[in-house]
Amino acid sequence: MAEKTNTLNSRKLPIAQLFSCGDISCELLVDPIPRPAPEPITVRLKPKQSRVVLIDHHKPNSMTILKLTQTILRQRGIEVNDEILVKDDASRPMTAAMLDSLSQEGGLVLCGISD
Repeated sequence: MAEKTNTLNSRKLPIAQLFSCGDISCELLVDPIPRPAPEPITVRLKPKQSRVVLIDHHKPNSMTILKLTQTILRQRGIEVNDEILVKDDASRPMTAAMLDSLSQEGGLVLCGISD
């Protein structure tokens, strides 16, 4: 390998340098942190049923906005559940039970009024 003299301290430095690939494949070759692949998920872009389920995150005025949303959607001929579900605490994720229940919902689930 060709070498070049460093005039600052008389050490010899290799001319060849390491270059970044600029893509993730290089990162994976040298990354010492294991990164497990996430389980695949399926996402449905069009609901099975033409219905909307509204979920309130319990923020100030959010129920008022969701009730107005419910009214507007009904005026446009869209079926909306009568009950607006309420997540008890906006600062915490939905419970597993609520997520399981919503995963069985055939309509569009609209989680509303977050920051």
